[in-house]
Amino acid sequence: MDLAAFRANFPRQLRYWTLHSILNALPSLGISLGWLELRKSPAATAAIFTAIATFILLYATVTSWIRPTSDRSNLLFRSLDLGLKIRVLMTIMSLFAIMDQRSIIFAPDTWCGLGAGFCIDWLSRLFGFGPLNSNSPTDMGFLAVYAVTMLEGFILSFLLLMISFFALIVLQAKDKRKAFASA
Repeated sequence: MDLAAFRANFPRQLRYWTLHSILNALPSLGISLGWLELRKSPAATAAIFTAIATFILLYATVTSWIRPTSDRSNLLFRSLDLGLKIRVLMTIMSLFAIMDQRSIIFAPDTWCGLGAGFCIDWLSRLFGFGPLNSNSPTDMGFLAVYAVTMLEGFILSFLLLMISFFALIVLQAKDKRKAFASA
């Protein structure tokens, strides 16, 4: 794709991914700022929002640069769009789940965040930086919270990729049935 096409696609993709990234980040924001009380740490809050902004820019750049993801009639775009719609539905259900301490375990963001926290803590210890936090999550610095948030986002993105992959299979089968029915 040439630079002119990228420039033409980027503003639309930036709006699209800003909306979807913020919407999909709501459960994680609720967990981290609410339940984990990271709102008490300005550095942690800044790290979370910086990581979200990073994802918005990454998604907007990649989907603007790679042609099939910016062509609405393309099967890859349609599967990604369906995967996003499913993720939005999961987000809405997760928002209800995080409202109660007993049902928070049903939110995928909980498990992705825990997994990311354990991985970053393990890597931090492995490379001699020590544990991420000594007393509570609010003691974590900007870089640690940013790393955990980015890894959680990558894990959630992988889940979105898997949802999109299965949606692609369903959409291809549907398109084949239409082609055989019209032949």
